[in-house]
Amino acid sequence: IKDPVKNPLPSESGKFEIYCKKLQNLVNNIGFSEIRAIPTYNRPVEGYEDCFENWEKKVPGKYPLQLLSLHVHRRAHSNFENTPWLREAFDHQILINPVDAEARGLKNNDTVLISSRHGRVLRRINITETIRPGVIGFGQGGWIKWDDELKLDRGGCINILVGAYPTGQGHFGFNTCNIQVEKWTGEQLPMEKDIPLDVPVFSEGGNK
Repeated sequence: IKDPVKNPLPSESGKFEIYCKKLQNLVNNIGFSEIRAIPTYNRPVEGYEDCFENWEKKVPGKYPLQLLSLHVHRRAHSNFENTPWLREAFDHQILINPVDAEARGLKNNDTVLISSRHGRVLRRINITETIRPGVIGFGQGGWIKWDDELKLDRGGCINILVGAYPTGQGHFGFNTCNIQVEKWTGEQLPMEKDIPLDVPVFSEGGNK
């Protein structure tokens, strides 16, 4: 630090770079997105701003909530989803703040319709203050159980909701997704442990 000429950093200039053309070229040449050579805010696709129909006047849009894709105790990505004791111990619900639940007339364990620009999913809710207002927590890795008649997923697969597009520097839209949550007036979803599995199940006695 005292003698940067004798102790250059491993950058093109040998100094701490605020303007970094090398990084800009690296990202831009990947082809997914482009950035400037100086630190700037890059508005994400389906980020916070897109929760509003009118950003300047803060008028809520059709999908006013942000979706967070969470790693959960029940499974490793989609592995172990068919393990009975894990299904019993960790139900596959979404997390919603009491403020958002009350605004929608929701009670704990209600079945809700989660919709986005890309698809629709049914899930039961867990009302908790551990998630902030305006944000929904949803465990990733759920297996699809597609309802062809209603054109929605009953299995809790979060990929149904997110877009298949890059959102910056090669990252996909797992955590930049706008959604709406509404009370479901149709048949309510049962607890996960009570849903019969139509796939091989691993138990203490082996596969069956």
